[in-house]
Amino acid sequence: MNSSWASIICCPACRGDLLFEPDQLSCRHCLVHYRIQNRVPVFLSTEAAVVSLDHQSNPIGGDYEAILRAGHELILHIGAGATSSKYSNCIEFEHKIFRHTDVVGDAHTLPFRDNVFDRVFAFNVFEHLRKPRKAATEVLRVLKPTGSIAIHTAFLQPLHEAPAHFFNATEFGVRDWFSGFEIEKCHVSDNFGPGVMLAFLLSAMKQSLRDSQTSPQEEARVMHTTLGQWAEIWDNRAAGAPNGFEILQRLPQPQQKRVAAGFELLARKPAAGI
Repeated sequence: MNSSWASIICCPACRGDLLFEPDQLSCRHCLVHYRIQNRVPVFLSTEAAVVSLDHQSNPIGGDYEAILRAGHELILHIGAGATSSKYSNCIEFEHKIFRHTDVVGDAHTLPFRDNVFDRVFAFNVFEHLRKPRKAATEVLRVLKPTGSIAIHTAFLQPLHEAPAHFFNATEFGVRDWFSGFEIEKCHVSDNFGPGVMLAFLLSAMKQSLRDSQTSPQEEARVMHTTLGQWAEIWDNRAAGAPNGFEILQRLPQPQQKRVAAGFELLARKPAAGI
């Protein structure tokens, strides 16, 4: 970890000062200890998983890379993954240890002081957080006044990275998560356009067919239908189902859960009460 960042890191439990030791960090206030693993401070109750150095994540886009290269601002990159380049002005924050990870912790309780970052990046992260609104509040806390955030998050996407995929949000849901910010724009970027959505969803549908050991003949029946045929069943129920409809409807539940329109939940209050 860059030693110059020690002054902005604090205890995530109480935000107290930390004592930096060779193999651990100790909170001077609440006395909680945090391990240092692979020279990375880990603010979790368990050891962090270590990801192979060969792994490389998707690029974040030229505009954001240019901001990092400029080097004028202190940037927190939440969920950075395995980046291709390391920037001295960027703290890469993760839940695992990747090739350039600086700090490991929980996005719901960031181990940083108030008002320290010029920008925060979080690409394809918020759908994987149990409490996205709480994480957004934490981002607001650690940003300097007028500091900015850029996020990408899921709307119409199939299940991915299960079981840690909790939310697909509409524009209105995303705006609600970040209601404490002055939102400048919430739009569909090129990497989330309708064509990308169809490709992602249909790829997941095809994989679900194969994982359920659907016969090649039945898979072909589904894959040879047209988008127009599927639209027609919704627009004109009297038109009848397209070829392959029943094949998808009888997929096993694990495969249906990746690409379903929704869920029915049945539950019961515990006998002991709440």
